[in-house]
Amino acid sequence: MKKIFCLLLAFILMPGVSAAIDFNLNSALPDASSGTGTVIVDSLITGINIKGNSAVPSARILEQVSLRVGDRMTQQALNNNIKAIYAMGYFSDVTPAVSRSRKGSAVTFTVTENPVLKGITVEGCTVYPLSKIYGMLQSKAGKIMSFKAVQDDVKAIDDLYHKDGYVLERVVNVSTDPKTDILKIKIIEGMIEQVALDGNTLTKNYVILREMKSRPGTVLNEKTLAKDLKKIFNLGFFSDISPDFEPAASPDKVILLVKMKETKTNTINFGGGYGEREGMFGFLDLSAENVFGTGQGILLRGQAGQQQSTYQFRYMYPWLLPDKLGDKVSATFRRWYTIGKNVYLIGQPESEGKFNGWDIAFNKPITDEWNTTLTLGSERVEPTVNPFDPYTSNTIGLALSFDTRDNWMNPTKGRFATYGITRGWRVKPSITTDFTKNTADLNQFLPLGPSQVLALHFGVGAGFGDVPPSELYYVGGANTVRGYDPSQAETGTKKYLMNIEYRYTFNETFQGVLFYDFGKAWYVPRWPDMENSISGRGFGMRLNTPMGPIRLDYGVGAYRTFSEGVLHFSIGQAF
Repeated sequence: MKKIFCLLLAFILMPGVSAAIDFNLNSALPDASSGTGTVIVDSLITGINIKGNSAVPSARILEQVSLRVGDRMTQQALNNNIKAIYAMGYFSDVTPAVSRSRKGSAVTFTVTENPVLKGITVEGCTVYPLSKIYGMLQSKAGKIMSFKAVQDDVKAIDDLYHKDGYVLERVVNVSTDPKTDILKIKIIEGMIEQVALDGNTLTKNYVILREMKSRPGTVLNEKTLAKDLKKIFNLGFFSDISPDFEPAASPDKVILLVKMKETKTNTINFGGGYGEREGMFGFLDLSAENVFGTGQGILLRGQAGQQQSTYQFRYMYPWLLPDKLGDKVSATFRRWYTIGKNVYLIGQPESEGKFNGWDIAFNKPITDEWNTTLTLGSERVEPTVNPFDPYTSNTIGLALSFDTRDNWMNPTKGRFATYGITRGWRVKPSITTDFTKNTADLNQFLPLGPSQVLALHFGVGAGFGDVPPSELYYVGGANTVRGYDPSQAETGTKKYLMNIEYRYTFNETFQGVLFYDFGKAWYVPRWPDMENSISGRGFGMRLNTPMGPIRLDYGVGAYRTFSEGVLHFSIGQAF
């Protein structure tokens, strides 16, 4: 943000663009000795008079005069009082006259009043209703024009624009038509003539420009531009984005140049390892997050392991029918097939089976911070080893989220809150049952200093009815309470979870973490005893990649020694 402000300030100060308004009182001061008499140094003042005024009472003018009858006359004192009368702002000329007598000197100030305003016009204002500008002016039709009031009006207009982020705005001219006595105020707001892009060799221009509210024909706003750059960065296609400004053909406009550096968005990953849920496994991922520069995303994933094998397809379309549905309605389709053990359900008949499902999610932003998501899904579950009735779980979900994070992959400040409700139907050969889930999460990220962030999370959930195993809550493992194997996790239709992380970023690649987790999952309707909750603490590291942080945590559960800790490996931050 500081960089944006400095660039804007540099543009404001460019020759041919800036303008100043200065009512110089000193240059208009006459010589104190130019009146009908000569100033007599140390002569006594015998009288003080005001002439030429009609709209401004003499008593009000005399309030600004520091000279008093009986004072000693000096040229400096006389000049100071002329300045004081000018400073009232109501006069275009103040002329002193000093008449001498045997008893001393009498001073007469002859003033020329400014005209009484017959009207006020404001030119160039498009951001605010004219009634708002007129309402804040001290200068009014039917009142004598005051230079001081006009100066205050100019400052008030500039302050209004600048406070709201319109940092290129300036009042470039204030004048009075001597024939009509109409005060004219001209404003230049700093309109964008063109938005130019530099550095996007793969990404299409429209993919970037559609994210921006700073467009040709709009007035440049620092706050809006900062949000635009944040949205472009959060597309995940760029490692660096910065704005620049160039003068346009017209001095009241600007060319906005957005410079960027693209990052890798197409990846092929393969390998093997050991996972908490899969045991020994091998995998192959094909990911294209910016297909042909259109912003569309495709993922193909295959993973075969000792305990579980899974295959997944995902397709994301970022702007679905914008002419009919509005801006930025995205659709994400997922298809998966998993066969093997669910280690979270060890000991239950449905711990091993075939899980064949799909879902599609539609996301619609309400504002820059608020979003809604509608999800439709279905999963077929069939036994492989342990006998149980096969079933199909059909769900519909609605979620509301609030997001002010600066970077969704690795936030350093802001808040992310979600509430979702899911309604489902569990269809068995002999019976159909239903269930409902309510889930709420709040994440807060607090910057503690350079490279330091305190990350906080609190989540609760409650399910009612015949909740299928795939929809149960789990507490214990890499994404909930670290320090426990998934087979040691608690399951239930209710849960609460709290996480605290201290994150220290060493450089652009590595980040260290200290954490403490606390939570519980249960089935009974009543709130559980807090003493029966599970907790874990530990440390970890993050390796930042274009796909997101690779996470490695070592957690130690409550009442366990350090050697009894569990090593967790995952992708993405814990929250």
